[in-house]
Amino acid sequence: MRSVMVLCAAIVMAGMVPAYAATYYVSSSAGNDSAAGTTEAAPWKTFAKASTVSLVAGDKLLLKCGDTWNEELHPKGNGTAQAPVLISSFGKGAKPIIDRQDDKADLVGLLLKDQEGFKIVGLEFNKCQTGIYAEYSDNCPTKKYLWIEDCYFHDSLVYGNYKTYPTPRNISLGVCLFSYERDKKIILQDIMVKNCVFRRLASGFWTNSPDNFNAGASFVYNFKNLVFEDCLFEEGYQWQQGIRGVDGGVMRNCITHDVGRGFRAWNGVAGAMFFRCKDWLIEDCEWGFVDIGQGSGDGEAFDWEGNCDNSVMKNCTFHDTDGPGFLLCCYASDGNANKDITMENCVINAKSKRPIRPNVRAAIINTTDWTTAIWKNCRFYLSPGEALMAVMDGEKDQRSKFIDCTVKTLAEACKGSPNLALKARVTASSQDAAAAIDGKPDTAWKPTGDGSHWLQLALPAATLVNTFKIKEAAGSSISRYQIQYWDDQAKKWMSCFNGMTIGQEFVCAIANRTTKGVRLVVMKTTSGSPAVAEFEAYNDVAEWKPVPLLGGR
Repeated sequence: MRSVMVLCAAIVMAGMVPAYAATYYVSSSAGNDSAAGTTEAAPWKTFAKASTVSLVAGDKLLLKCGDTWNEELHPKGNGTAQAPVLISSFGKGAKPIIDRQDDKADLVGLLLKDQEGFKIVGLEFNKCQTGIYAEYSDNCPTKKYLWIEDCYFHDSLVYGNYKTYPTPRNISLGVCLFSYERDKKIILQDIMVKNCVFRRLASGFWTNSPDNFNAGASFVYNFKNLVFEDCLFEEGYQWQQGIRGVDGGVMRNCITHDVGRGFRAWNGVAGAMFFRCKDWLIEDCEWGFVDIGQGSGDGEAFDWEGNCDNSVMKNCTFHDTDGPGFLLCCYASDGNANKDITMENCVINAKSKRPIRPNVRAAIINTTDWTTAIWKNCRFYLSPGEALMAVMDGEKDQRSKFIDCTVKTLAEACKGSPNLALKARVTASSQDAAAAIDGKPDTAWKPTGDGSHWLQLALPAATLVNTFKIKEAAGSSISRYQIQYWDDQAKKWMSCFNGMTIGQEFVCAIANRTTKGVRLVVMKTTSGSPAVAEFEAYNDVAEWKPVPLLGGR
């Protein structure tokens, strides 16, 4: 995992741009393909023209802010990790948009073939069946460095049978990295995906190959050192992270929210699906509101699908799922179990509305107990009739361990623990918010004005917070909100829970956070202004039951 951790530092320390580097400009509104293309005053017009120039290390290809193209951009050439080719924007205004206008057609926004050394920053991709598609041929020499930052991928919901992919490319994806290599060989490494939004897509980000789910292709890794930071995956259909065949990765401060709603998957819905991966660190991430939609299967937040080894998840929250919160699987895709999966300071608050088998509802579904998973200092909130873990095939030695973990029913949440909000100083974006922390359900904070609204609690001292209760006043129709905590080290507000509707009372359990302040941000309502009757914060420590140690190696 060390090689992954130094990726960001290595990229930041990249060398100087070569003296011969050129900058090219493209504007659909003011360009001319007969122009020089080398100044803002004389840009090219089309991607067809921009795709003819052979780019070299340090070159820049800049698209005019506010302009739109219905074309595929296929830049030629390569950069290096030290001096990547930059594809970004110039001017002021909204992001340049690549809008293919028909997500049902196999249309790509930006195409790379056997290329390396690209940094793609600040672009928008609308109705592209694939926003960025990078494919690598069989026997391709190892390529290095692909950076995607501050890009917005949205509104493409075509869904087909993934087992035939990419012939045809019949699933809408924000980004797809596809390898035709079938041997145990890395074809692309050092990949960064930072501060990107993936919204209303069949799937957000895929690494893929012809041997997706071939049991005979176990332990084949074609990608290496993949890092996700500060990304949002929202309102998608299935597998917002479909990660296959990746040796070493990091996912940090990412949110996956509202997956599967109104959709029917022939093979089940999950917020994330990792298969044939090793040496991953996933921390400070959230998966919530995974819906089985119109009769789809599974409905879990996260799925270690099989053949995944030596990976750690820390400070992660899994909540409000129609299926289990977590799936440990190895039969559906591969005969090899997951080995050495460690979960630390994670919380599962799954609703498990749908049994995996008749009368089998559990926060964790383990398809075989020869998967090795250790849970440390984790909390589990169980809904009525839900078990902690169900093992579907129990003929092997149990290899799941729960160390210093606790469990309670959801109805017991916060009972016996003081409401920290009662001793906090409250401020808000508008109006007096004292009514939201007075303990009286018949009073409410009613902010005014357009846009989002926030209510903030300043705690008397740094305090451990791990659960919230929100109560909405009658007539209010909040449909999207976020709870944030103040990160004193980073000196900024960080997300810890993303919610949808609230109603009379909603329990928001999060991974333990020590903080001096928390706040509720109301982002959307179905109609009218929001009204919050109570915003309560807790260190939920009372009435927990210890989880027994299960099995051993």
